[in-house]
Amino acid sequence: MKLEKHDVPGFSQTSASVMNSEDRRQSVPRRPVSLTSRVREIDCMLADIQAHIQRLRRERTHLGLVRDELACTEAK
Repeated sequence: MKLEKHDVPGFSQTSASVMNSEDRRQSVPRRPVSLTSRVREIDCMLADIQAHIQRLRRERTHLGLVRDELACTEAK
């Protein structure tokens, strides 16, 4: 009589569908480190651009105030 895995205590049979799903799960590619790094670089670049836009808006407001003062001074 031949001893099979399922006849030995402590061993369980794994169905083919479970084994196949494990293979599929392992084959899912992970995001490459270089892509993650590139996304971070783009996020930092966008943050820098937003900060620059805010500085330009403040400068525009300041220049508007200076123009108003000059107009008042010239009107006198």
